[in-house]
Amino acid sequence: MKSVKKLLVSLAALIVFALPPVVRADTITFNAPATKPNDGSGGPNNFDLDHYRAYTWSVQHTFAAGEQITSAKLVFRSIHNWDPNANRLYVNLLDYARNTAHNNVSSVQDANVDPTQGNGGFSDYFDVNGNYLGNGAEKVDLTTLVNLSMTPNTITYEFTAAQLLKLNEFFSSLDNTLAFGFDPDCHFWNNGIKFEITTKTPAPVPEPTTMALLGTGLAGLYARRRRQQKKAQGESDS
Repeated sequence: MKSVKKLLVSLAALIVFALPPVVRADTITFNAPATKPNDGSGGPNNFDLDHYRAYTWSVQHTFAAGEQITSAKLVFRSIHNWDPNANRLYVNLLDYARNTAHNNVSSVQDANVDPTQGNGGFSDYFDVNGNYLGNGAEKVDLTTLVNLSMTPNTITYEFTAAQLLKLNEFFSSLDNTLAFGFDPDCHFWNNGIKFEITTKTPAPVPEPTTMALLGTGLAGLYARRRRQQKKAQGESDS
């Protein structure tokens, strides 16, 4: 009997270890392309942020079946102000950016360069000439960076749970593309912007037929072992 139990335990362990992991996790990184040569106090990856302009950065990712974003962050590398005055950098998530190719940057003359009057060019999606910046659905205000120092600092913004829901929603529509909007009310040098997401993909569930075959094979081995034991016991009794 002990040998039968050992056999069953061994076979069960073999089945468990043969199954795929429950969830696969991946980290995907997008780096914004440089928009201006390394002049002034920028870095080699400078994503120029001039208060006279508003910027969109388009990002695309094709998801596997069942893949979902579980965390996300924006990293502003070595960002700093060019003067000591109070200032703001408005950061928005857009469902889509007009006239912006995949993983590319576009900019327009800002609709409002006066920081006392609110969220500049992205407050209503229109530039100074009345051109619509988005493509129809909505804008999410991610964060506003305030009073940035003249000393370079790397700033990381972590997305909230509600913003992660919007990320998944936006990525699942319009050719798996979303965009970021950046609206500075001063000039901010930097060494590039990074967008990083962590996703999870559930492993495929074994088909019922496969599990039935495994169960049948296990039962057959058990029955065979029992017959062998009974036969051996009968021979010993005789």
